[in-house]
Amino acid sequence: MGQWSRVPTLLVGIAAGFVMFLSVRSGHWELAVASLALAMLFANWYSSWLRERGVVLEDERTIRINEIASRRTLQIAVIALGFSVLVLSQWTSAPEIKGAFKALSVFLVGISMLHLLLRHYYSRVM
Repeated sequence: MGQWSRVPTLLVGIAAGFVMFLSVRSGHWELAVASLALAMLFANWYSSWLRERGVVLEDERTIRINEIASRRTLQIAVIALGFSVLVLSQWTSAPEIKGAFKALSVFLVGISMLHLLLRHYYSRVM
């Protein structure tokens, strides 16, 4: 089966994202939540179905690839948040921007603290 075994989950994820986008845009939050729940149920069922047939979904190589991708994603997110905080700090005199500036600042600090705590935890566990 190989890489083709991941295509159905990817297609369902794309379809669920599209349905969620349209439903949130039109104000139907319950449809967005239902779409997310159905996509998660399908992904769980499909991965169980593949495991029953002996398909290996993760090995050492894919785990390492996911670790590197997660690290890069976190780095890009922190850089983007930091840049957003810097840009918004220039417009803190506008009252409608102050809330976004504070929220992004708290979120940036929260992500950084969570990253440090998880590094400390995993350095002790592993």
